Amino acid sequence: MGAESGDLNVVGAAQLARVTDRGGPRTGRSQGELDLLADGAVAVRGGRIVAVGTSADVLADWGEPGVATLDARGRTVLPGLVECHSHPIFGGERHDEYAERLGGATLAEVAARGGGIWSSVTASRATGDDELLARLERAYRRILAGGVTTLEVKSGYGLTVAEELRELALLEQSRALSPMRLVISFLGAHVVPRDIGAGDGGPEAGEAYTDLIAGEMLPAVVSQGIAEFHDVTVEQGLFTPAQARRLMRRGRELGLEPRVHADAWNSSEGWATAAGEGAVTAEHLTYTPDEEIHDVGATDTVAVVLPVAELIYMTDRRANARLLIDSDVPVAVATDYCSSIHATSLLATMAMAAPWFRLTPAEVIVGATLNAAYSLNLGGECGSLDVGKRGDLVVADCPHPNELFLAPGAPLLDQVVIGGRVIAGPGIVGPGIVGPGIGGAVAGA
Repeated sequence: MGAESGDLNVVGAAQLARVTDRGGPRTGRSQGELDLLADGAVAVRGGRIVAVGTSADVLADWGEPGVATLDARGRTVLPGLVECHSHPIFGGERHDEYAERLGGATLAEVAARGGGIWSSVTASRATGDDELLARLERAYRRILAGGVTTLEVKSGYGLTVAEELRELALLEQSRALSPMRLVISFLGAHVVPRDIGAGDGGPEAGEAYTDLIAGEMLPAVVSQGIAEFHDVTVEQGLFTPAQARRLMRRGRELGLEPRVHADAWNSSEGWATAAGEGAVTAEHLTYTPDEEIHDVGATDTVAVVLPVAELIYMTDRRANARLLIDSDVPVAVATDYCSSIHATSLLATMAMAAPWFRLTPAEVIVGATLNAAYSLNLGGECGSLDVGKRGDLVVADCPHPNELFLAPGAPLLDQVVIGGRVIAGPGIVGPGIVGPGIGGAVAGA
């Protein structure tokens, strides 16, 4: 039995970060606990974890001949990373906007000359299926190389019934392009399209587009049967809290749980709206006031923070992830890969998130594994090294997970394992021992 069958033993880890699942996302002090185990091992059979413990204990029960073994001596083993916020399907390029902003242009000036999300909408509508799929494949390769084993992907650059259905269909088709597990979200309420109603983007246009989503778009998406979540924006000048609540409730009536884009550009009551409606997530939260976080208090809604977005958008405030954790809110960390942010490495984003938000390495790791998994309703499937979950893990070339945060951007990732199969790193074609390091040799057992 080899790794191609989903049978694998990972042994000898200097530190095994189990991030043990305790029945829900981590909050408060527990978000900073990794459940480390020295000389740790994981046994995977048929793609599922069957044992976790010390190397001696695991091999005593699961060290049968013929099972491929990955030697993690001197290395750290983490649960496979879970990327819970990405917009990978788009046409066109927006690098010029970032250069303009760095040169002093305002967001309003960039938008006035035709930039912003709307430029990606028009470009995406004009891009053919084959090109969009090719772009997805390139993005998936890079995202996987950053340690991601489960990836949330959003539509949202179509904003008509036909174009949103096309994007969702292409995202479904793209499952064949990567071994990562994809979770698909419908984001019709991304921005208000400029070509609806009078085309002025004012309140009447926002109400007209809300009517379209609720009356025609959501039923069509549900009938298509691809989307697993319904994402809604709460932002000044886009969708009001009342409009967002209407859309979330309509989506729930039709069977889609809500996610929320909240407070990315202004304080918009996005966090309170999302938590009040019991949304699975609220994502961004850059401008959520501290008073609002205090007023909402503890909640099951997962707060997804996006440090690279705040860096690229040059915001004058950062999401208060520290206060959210201290308020017993589960916090997840993601890249926000999209048309204007090409951050594909979640591992590098994690290294940035710790100093950006003043979080501990352990809090960030939990945010990119277990809490991110629960933000996708996949807590029972991934996000921790627990018996019964899918055999997803990453091996890093450092003896302790804290060291991942001392070398942002350094090539510390050795192997990515999905369902017991080594996807990135030295391949296993049969029984053998995989030595440490990408490109390492395979020796006969």
